[in-house]
Amino acid sequence: MAAAETLTVAADLSELRRVGIWVAELGARLALPDKTVFALDLCFEEALSNIIRHGGGAAKAIELNVARAADLVSVIIADTGPAFDPSVAAAPLPAATVEEAEIGGLGIQLIRKFATTMSYCRRGDVNELSLTFALG
Repeated sequence: MAAAETLTVAADLSELRRVGIWVAELGARLALPDKTVFALDLCFEEALSNIIRHGGGAAKAIELNVARAADLVSVIIADTGPAFDPSVAAAPLPAATVEEAEIGGLGIQLIRKFATTMSYCRRGDVNELSLTFALG
């Protein structure tokens, strides 16, 4: 595994733009396929927005770590918000009608769809969401 690239951002939605720029630059530095860059960007946006919107303000900063191996990219997203394991969160029930459909609530499902693996652990007061993305 190559050395990890790390970015620490404030737990604020305005940081999502900076993360998107970092992911694009990271994709170029690590020679990642476009589809992997897209998946990383989408998963970071969903995970960070969930931490920020649902963490009750407990997380002040979020650390993103990315490393590339020959055939995969590994990601760790760390924050000090309340313990929450998205890997076991139930999928939302589909709305019965268009009128009942709500906006949002699909972030974890999107992460599951675009990441190859997803796991969670709590180390002391830190949440660590680990994702991998297969290359190729």
